[in-house]
Amino acid sequence: MDNLLSILVISFITMVMSLVSLGFTFLSKEKRKKAGSVSSEIIQAEDKFVNKTQIYTGKNRRKCFRVEVDNIYCIIKFIDFANSKLNKLKNRTINGYIENISLSGLKIVSDYELPVRSDIRITISFKLEDYVFTMKGKIVRREDHIENKYVGYGVEFLELLPNQRKQLNMLLNKIYNLKHAHAL
Repeated sequence: MDNLLSILVISFITMVMSLVSLGFTFLSKEKRKKAGSVSSEIIQAEDKFVNKTQIYTGKNRRKCFRVEVDNIYCIIKFIDFANSKLNKLKNRTINGYIENISLSGLKIVSDYELPVRSDIRITISFKLEDYVFTMKGKIVRREDHIENKYVGYGVEFLELLPNQRKQLNMLLNKIYNLKHAHAL
């Protein structure tokens, strides 16, 4: 009888321990789910905050981060047009200013008006700190500024060389960090 009682007690204890273990496993999964949902909520909130902080500069249409710059002087040279009516502008240069720049492109402002509906290829030359860049690009967007005579153009870089990309990345990070260090 004592053996039977011991077996029953051991079985009961084993069963209770199994239930407790199952309960901890279930709770752990629930905590992980909650932690995961909290993490995703934090990430979503951070994304919303980041997107809201970028609203003042317009929509961020590119994958790379952009850096606001102090109207850097640039020279834009037209190299190719999909619209043959614009071929008379081939090799012509105009002046402009860069408002912001990223590894994938930049925004320029100029008093020269172009139709953006046609494919316009350019080279753009500018100096950023002590480095001179000349890059091929394609005008992808136009922003008319009603309050003044200037027109903004979104330019996507084409054929960015690895050394240009590396140098530009280093300079953009430096400028970004300097601007944000002063903001703190």
